[in-house]
Amino acid sequence: MKTTHEILSKSGALAGSLRVLTGSSYSGKRAIYISGTPDGLRLLAQLINTQADAADGNFTKLERRADELFFTTDDSVDVFELHTTVTPPEQHEPTMD
Repeated sequence: MKTTHEILSKSGALAGSLRVLTGSSYSGKRAIYISGTPDGLRLLAQLINTQADAADGNFTKLERRADELFFTTDDSVDVFELHTTVTPPEQHEPTMD
């Protein structure tokens, strides 16, 4: 099974290929906006598939300050997390620093 680190280490050529934003729609609803090149979207799919194969309770946290989000545009989110759970996730609001 590939790890997130292995996937990212082979994806250096995809710098800036994905844009991940959070915000609100015109109607005021919370929204996530993801756009990217075909290869950037495939990279995101690989990261999600790798996380889906992980054990219950496993999570991946990628941070811009650690240069782990090199594949995203500079205006993208600063933290990107994926969590694996065998039960539906509990509802909670994200903590905004």
